[in-house]
Amino acid sequence: FQALAKFVREDTDADAATRALLRIPPNTWPADEAPPLLACLVERIRNIPAAERTSQAAVEAIEFATALADSLPAAEAKLTRAELGELGVRVIRLATVLERMTYDKDALVVKAGKPVEFVLENLDMMPHNFVILKPGSLEEVGLLTETPAMLTGGLERQYVPESDKILLSSTLLQPRQQQKLSFQVPATPGVYPFVCTYPGHWRRMYGALYVVDDLEQYSANPEQYLADHQLEAQDALLKDRRPRTEWKYSDLAAQIEALTHGRSLGTGKQLFQVATCNACHRLDGVGNSFGPELVQLDAKLTPADILKEMLDPSAKINEKFQSHIFELDDGRTITGLIVEESADELKVIENPLAKTEPIILAKRDVLSRQKSPISLMPKGLLDKLTRDEVLDLVAYIASRGNPHHPLFDKEPHDHHAAGH
Repeated sequence: FQALAKFVREDTDADAATRALLRIPPNTWPADEAPPLLACLVERIRNIPAAERTSQAAVEAIEFATALADSLPAAEAKLTRAELGELGVRVIRLATVLERMTYDKDALVVKAGKPVEFVLENLDMMPHNFVILKPGSLEEVGLLTETPAMLTGGLERQYVPESDKILLSSTLLQPRQQQKLSFQVPATPGVYPFVCTYPGHWRRMYGALYVVDDLEQYSANPEQYLADHQLEAQDALLKDRRPRTEWKYSDLAAQIEALTHGRSLGTGKQLFQVATCNACHRLDGVGNSFGPELVQLDAKLTPADILKEMLDPSAKINEKFQSHIFELDDGRTITGLIVEESADELKVIENPLAKTEPIILAKRDVLSRQKSPISLMPKGLLDKLTRDEVLDLVAYIASRGNPHHPLFDKEPHDHHAAGH
């Protein structure tokens, strides 16, 4: 940080240095460096002509200065942020998370009626987009992404359905792609959903855009601000504000290895949809058949084995659902399932959730191909569940949906009783 800060202070390669500094986690920035660096940055920004303040260099300078202001005393920070707010357009960075089918932030906050610029970056191995909706329309638009028209012909529309509820949409970002989007924030405060409308993703990949009248007041105490202004989510999926828990097997080992009875069938069945297992798997008449049939799971699989696969899907990938990465001679990288292969060509489905027609790759155009080490099933499916909910879900899958399974008995199963 100190080595790069020198270039900003001396205004030598300051733009490149600012870009690099933004990559360093803010919680590691040395506090004593902030005030002098901030003073230099604010002076530089004041001298940028107004018409050029949406350039990448100006936007990054304002973003960095705003982040530095957080280390100042509260009153001084407020004044600095207010000045920066008047000087430029607020920039919000949003990225996807590798293997998790989620954004790196599940809540964003913006000021009503003000312009913002989103910088989107896809760090995942599959394509994603970013769509902002009117409050209360998340499920309605999400279901539109699963219509036959979107599943077969959605690529031309970037997998964004036709709806008057859509306020902003990005292109379909391929792995490692980035896009900037300018957005005039609505004047009406509220909780606006944002979502990935790539087929099969909406039930898991979404977040809340809080549009507020007073950004400073919200930042000081979000919970109090939301309560005072009665700003409540209209979308059922956004009402659950539970924190995420990155469960590890060791956290649940004792309970899962002793799992014998007393679990809830009803809760497990409900969580099968809440955790979006149904997006790829079918069980007890619910869900899709893009992944392995859960009724036909190997009888030897224990609840512990099932939990391990859910926590780390890439540790052991079913060969039938193994995706491959193809590097083509035109510079493109394609990731998908091989559905057919001949001497001259490959038929590949990029997104099995979308059930689109396979794309045809001529083998002469393929520079390299390798098995993807990453499962199509994302990590983090259990992150928003409690310990008991995880156990109920695993019990439901382990039972193959059988309501008479011993795991749902109120009392321990007596293997010595008559008829057993």
